[in-house]
Order: sequence, then structure tokens, then C-alpha cells
Amino acid sequence: MLNLGMTEIFCFAVIALLVLGPDKLPEAARFVAKWYGKIKKFINNIQNEIDRELRLSEFREEMQKEIDKITELERRMQQQLDALKNTQTSSEVEEAKTETKAPIIYTLFSQQTTIPFSLEYQKQLPFKPEPKLPTQQFDTELKIAV
Repeated sequence: MLNLGMTEIFCFAVIALLVLGPDKLPEAARFVAKWYGKIKKFINNIQNEIDRELRLSEFREEMQKEIDKITELERRMQQQLDALKNTQTSSEVEEAKTETKAPIIYTLFSQQTTIPFSLEYQKQLPFKPEPKLPTQQFDTELKIAV
């Protein structure tokens, strides 16, 4: 830090011994060492704060670059979605014009009947239901959430 060699330190010690005397020399050495430690800690704290601020500013710049990239990607994705919506709406309109749907017909049962949910379910029942309708194999099962 100060670039002092052994000979310079020895010269300072001899001058301090002559000026202060042997009684006050230990007290002066403690005082100088104490202030040297305080100054060194202060300088280290300032260096650490400067390094931290530099890292923080670099981090902010990187974050801003990433945010810019994300917004650019979002803009491109939105453009692609808009283009897809435009093509889908035009093709859906053409399909709706050409496609006609058959009407759904519901029939009302006048008698109380048992409609099988599935054959596995009927096998688990303690009694055997008497089907009034012919049992058919259904592709779908009715699931009820309780």
C-alpha cells in the first residue's frame, strides 16, 4: 500500500524513538496502528460498495436487454397469433357455409325405465335390474363427480 521497505520502516522507528522517547513510543505505536486499521477498513468498505454498484449496474443492463428480448418475442408471437386468427376465421366462415348440421332429436320416455350406465356398474349392484330396454354396449360411460 505505501511501498515501504525494511530500511525506511527502521528509519521511522529510530526517529520516533528519538522524538517521543521510550515512555511514549508504545502508546504512539498503538495510536498509529489503530488509525491505520480504521483507514484500511474505510477504504475496503468504499471499494466493496463501488464494486457492488458496478455489478448492480451491469445486472440492470443485462436485465433490460433480456426484457427487450422478451417484449420483442411477445410482439412477434402476437403477430403470428393474429395471422392465425385471420386465417382461421376465413376458413371457418367457408366451412360454415358449406357444412349443414343435422338437427338433434330428443325423445321423451313415458314409462320409468332403467338406462344402463355400463355393464360393469350393473354387475356390482346387489340386485339385478330388469332392463325394459334392450341392453346395448355403449362406447361412452357417464361419470358423475361427487
